[in-house]
Amino acid sequence: MDTLVYRGSATLLAEGREVDVHADLTGFLPEFGLTSWSGTLESRDGAAAVGAVGGSRRGRLRLPGGWESAFAVTRIVLGSSVIWVRGSEPDVSPAEWV
Repeated sequence: MDTLVYRGSATLLAEGREVDVHADLTGFLPEFGLTSWSGTLESRDGAAAVGAVGGSRRGRLRLPGGWESAFAVTRIVLGSSVIWVRGSEPDVSPAEWV
């Protein structure tokens, strides 16, 4: 299985909001099966990011090059500006990060 890493700016899209975040992501490209990715999103204004995903625990992530994928929140720590996320879509691959 190949792995890819992305560390840099991104936009969190949820509940009609767009929040600038720093993404630290790892993508998994298995020989068989679906590609997936997971990682953390951190914003300067933690309340904005957590507020955007707090209700639905879902959203979309857009990277500067245009790559976009849905995600589910796997962990939120109250008082923290970090959100842990995981994504996998059959038509969206982390291989497009490069």
